[in-house]
Amino acid sequence: MNELTDHLQTLEEALLTTEVRQSTERLRELLTDDFFEIGSSGRILYQDWNQSTLQLDPIEAVLSEFTLHSLTEGLVLVTYRLVQPVLKRETRRSSIWVSVDGRWKMRFHQGTVVPPEAT
Repeated sequence: MNELTDHLQTLEEALLTTEVRQSTERLRELLTDDFFEIGSSGRILYQDWNQSTLQLDPIEAVLSEFTLHSLTEGLVLVTYRLVQPVLKRETRRSSIWVSVDGRWKMRFHQGTVVPPEAT
């Protein structure tokens, strides 16, 4: 389980990089066709795969408290804390990853802002 935890944390960290966030090809490798996200704003994001590129802004952040929760064979939930020092913001994140043809892909992601008084 530790190997899978490390692998998925590496994939989550890759999704924060400019290289991946601005590459439709890389995003398609890491996200399922039916992927969607409930952003920290509460909006549902990234459902339209017809866009030529998603052009997501890069995120400068520190990821910690990464935990894997097995749901069923080939389906896991990961949770973690993301601190963005420049924005002075902390969010709690959760993602559902599914094994597709031997590769792990994210199907769902949610970010919830943690109010400063709750940290």
